[in-house]
Amino acid sequence: MKKILIVDDEIEMLESLNKILSYRKEFKLTLVNDSQQGLDLVQKQKFDLIISDLRMHPVSGLEILKGAVKNFPDSLVIMISGYGTIEASVEAIRSGSFDFIEKPFTSKKLFSCIDRAFKEQEVHSPGESDESTKTFSGIIYKSKEMADIIEVVKKIAPGDINVLITGESGTGKELVARAIHNLSKSNLDLFVPVNCGALPENLFESELFGHERGAFTGAIKRKPGLLEFANNGTFFFDEIGELTRSLQVKLLRMLEERKIRRIGGQEEIKIDVRIISASNRNLEKGVREKTFREDLFYRLSTFQIEVPPLRERTDDIIPLAKHYLKTICKKNDYDEKRFTVDAEKALQEYSWPGNVRELQNVIGRTFILSSGNIIKMENLAIPFSNRNNLMASKFIDLDYVNAKEAIFEKFEVEYLTYHLKNNAGNISKTAEECGMDRRTIHRLIKKYNIIYKPRNDN
Repeated sequence: MKKILIVDDEIEMLESLNKILSYRKEFKLTLVNDSQQGLDLVQKQKFDLIISDLRMHPVSGLEILKGAVKNFPDSLVIMISGYGTIEASVEAIRSGSFDFIEKPFTSKKLFSCIDRAFKEQEVHSPGESDESTKTFSGIIYKSKEMADIIEVVKKIAPGDINVLITGESGTGKELVARAIHNLSKSNLDLFVPVNCGALPENLFESELFGHERGAFTGAIKRKPGLLEFANNGTFFFDEIGELTRSLQVKLLRMLEERKIRRIGGQEEIKIDVRIISASNRNLEKGVREKTFREDLFYRLSTFQIEVPPLRERTDDIIPLAKHYLKTICKKNDYDEKRFTVDAEKALQEYSWPGNVRELQNVIGRTFILSSGNIIKMENLAIPFSNRNNLMASKFIDLDYVNAKEAIFEKFEVEYLTYHLKNNAGNISKTAEECGMDRRTIHRLIKKYNIIYKPRNDN
């Protein structure tokens, strides 16, 4: 039985939702037309799902959403409103709402949204049977290395010091940053991430600080920057080492003065954000080589956390692989698959140069290429050049392996072409999504003679 709370100050809407949802016998409904009573309820009781109107008095739907997320993080929330705007929907989603539905809506759309919410909740539940596997703020781990990092996160999160997270690409630096935010005093405010290498400098500055109308060609209206949007929350600079020197100067000024100025503007805007940064580069080396400002480095790295590569925390490989496999099976309505002992051994012995991101992508490709519910070592979609040593001592049908390799290469071409096209030829973004580095992407493009339209920032 799913416990559902519906909060709306319009009696007609409340009665309509009651009539629609009463058709589902597995739903136990609680109806409230007083928003203050709704807030009191979500702070005291756990509901599986909360459906709330956005604009209410004396308490808004966003306040009810934040109250629910703070007290019972597992509760799902769907916001509804007759005043649908992009800003309202973005704020609702960023504050923890599963979805935002604009009135009027059909019963079919409502049921579809509810079913997706419950299904996604099941998918994101790790369900790991190994008692030694733990989860913390979305991080699945078993290794002592990650356990030590999480203990550090718990200690520094309640403060407001700036944190620099270092480690190779794909190790999960953003997950660590989100864990710090989730335990911080600003956890009900926004966590705003930005990839410093994803945009050209002129666009990045506009995104970061905002701009006034007429500041440059195409600036047809005022646009607040992301730093302004994150006020009172947490701002995450991913790949901070990619910032140009001129942007480093402007960021340093913001950190020192806690003020920003939109492009083309005169007004200085006060902001209060916690800065968490991440880099796969050695920033101390960058300081020595004069590519990264020393004063900015020390501002950003009040506390530093290094996330080790997956090859140095092999105890995490199988729990993560099982979680990703179970997740993709559920998403595709497929019976649960499992790895053989040899397959698990192969996963643990592979070096994972792309770390956790590569592992996730490999499991996704393995799911597509494998048939049946048992995944053997030869079914794994690990690049074949890295599997020869793993299979050397095994009696494997080479014709079968070669056939699998041909299938894998075809899939690899289609997979890479899709992401290149989807990212308009942006190599950095494609590498990030595929769990590879830029050099590997360029090598595969050359190997398979993939034709794509490159962007200027490649």
